[in-house]
Amino acid sequence: MQKEQLSSKITREIISSIASGIYANAQRLPSERMLCKQFKVSRGTLRKAISDLDNLGVVTIKPNSGIYVNDISDTRLPERLLPRNFKRVDINDIIFARKAIELSALESSCERINSKQIEILERLIQGMAESLHDLAKFLEYDMKFHQSLVRFSGNMVLVTAFEAIYEYHKFSSVFTSQQEGEEELALSYHRKLLAALEKGDVKASRKILNQHLDYMKKYSQVGSR
Repeated sequence: MQKEQLSSKITREIISSIASGIYANAQRLPSERMLCKQFKVSRGTLRKAISDLDNLGVVTIKPNSGIYVNDISDTRLPERLLPRNFKRVDINDIIFARKAIELSALESSCERINSKQIEILERLIQGMAESLHDLAKFLEYDMKFHQSLVRFSGNMVLVTAFEAIYEYHKFSSVFTSQQEGEEELALSYHRKLLAALEKGDVKASRKILNQHLDYMKKYSQVGSR
């Protein structure tokens, strides 16, 4: 197994452990030595996985202290945007918000998208295809694809709203990538969506994006434990 494949496997297993509550919020992960022994990998492979988790916002590496799980299930939007008694969100909340923004933006994007923007989306999908065995890079291209779709709508209100929930966007992308093979399915959705966009088919585009986001709801227990 290639190093990238193996490190992504470790990344996914740690994400799954956090989602299932094996590692709680703010908990320190076992030492590198213990994790290497647990996963039967070299220190270099483990460090690549931990670095990816750090970049994804799942853990924080504290020098001379250890690796700590970020308090993701208590993630907050800016208080000025929320009711005073608002405390927690889960995947369903995030998908609902993403649908409200992305589906609206998609209609405008589909009607006004140009060849240069199509090329940008094609390059992002190509990046996803080339990163199937590197989870962190794959998710980076995935998130940029969705951000681009919203930007191409030309509606700055929707763009601003989507940027405001960027951390939640990342949260939903990361925690719906627990199982091997999820990347291939996500790639398929993105390719179908791009094909519909190229045809200017608003109805088909909405249907594909809606199905893609609905599929992510199966992880609705994450964040509400």
